[in-house]
Amino acid sequence: MTATASRTHLQHRARQILGSDFRFIRAREFSRLTLDELQKEAPAELFQHSPDGEQHPQSLGQLLTPAGERHLFRTLNFLRFKADQLRAELNPQRPGKRRLEQIEQLLQKADDARQMIVKANLRLVAALAHKAAAAPQDYEEYLSEGHLILVNAVDKFDFSRGFRFSTYATHAVQRHFFRVMQRKQRRKQREVLSPPELLNHARTETPEPEPLNPKVAHELIRRFDDCLNPRERAIIEERFGLSGKTSATLKMIAERVGLSKERVRQLQLSAIEKLQDLAIQMRLNPETAA
Repeated sequence: MTATASRTHLQHRARQILGSDFRFIRAREFSRLTLDELQKEAPAELFQHSPDGEQHPQSLGQLLTPAGERHLFRTLNFLRFKADQLRAELNPQRPGKRRLEQIEQLLQKADDARQMIVKANLRLVAALAHKAAAAPQDYEEYLSEGHLILVNAVDKFDFSRGFRFSTYATHAVQRHFFRVMQRKQRRKQREVLSPPELLNHARTETPEPEPLNPKVAHELIRRFDDCLNPRERAIIEERFGLSGKTSATLKMIAERVGLSKERVRQLQLSAIEKLQDLAIQMRLNPETAA
């Protein structure tokens, strides 16, 4: 790699870091704490022991001990705090390779801690999804959306207040599921209350979705890779002209993906509703990005 190419590569990495959202909960101790000290204070056991004979799917992690949970949240927020400090000293035009590596390593370790917390609480989301699903086919939808809300809850949880994350996450997921139930109920009411002619028309002509600011959509997709399935994401990106793509009509998208125009419209509506719910959860205005 030439010197120019190497410098360009470093600048690209620096722009990615400078454009990233380091969400963390500050603590007074962080300014004087070191990573070595934090690691030495780790509890002897992070995870609870499962009762003999209890079996769980591999995708559902072991439950955290109270001390283990606090340590992981403390670690997650401290690592992001340190990464944010180093980022403030970063020169985007002449970024140092060693400084970039330090920031990237801190963020990777923070992400590892975050994933451990998420995996340890997937059993909670699965239980809430099972309870909320009115039919077996609804379970996967609730589980997927619940996972997204769980990840967001991890980023917003203030571990210093002393209560368990499961309490906070339960309220966040249940609130979101309630909105999903309301959305489903509105759809059912439209069908039940419509006369036969209107019902037949509704089955072939999906109504236009509510407004969604493209900037909000882009930011949500950037922050949460799994907020939409691959097909929904591709449709939204082409429809709104996101990720460097040119805005396309429903007909153009339908021809590219091999679906009917109406099916693409339905997938677009489903994706926008998911993004709107997530925007509300994050306290963003779906229409103005405020």
